[in-house]
Amino acid sequence: MKIPLLIAQGANDPRVPQSESDQIVAALRNNGVPPEYLLYADEGHGLVKPANQLRFTAAAERFLADNLGGQYEPEAG
Repeated sequence: MKIPLLIAQGANDPRVPQSESDQIVAALRNNGVPPEYLLYADEGHGLVKPANQLRFTAAAERFLADNLGGQYEPEAG
């Protein structure tokens, strides 16, 4: 992979262990492609908590604007 990548991971995900995301992130960094890695310590498979959903949506909006152009509303707080 050579393009910007946004990875979101629930630390308690029983289907996709955090170690799998950590390996992908490490490989990308070693190849000079620093991904944006969002790790949610209090989530499993999927984001269920409203606060985490909002944080992810804000991060995704910013990521897309930064990499594809356009505007985004900065995250409050």
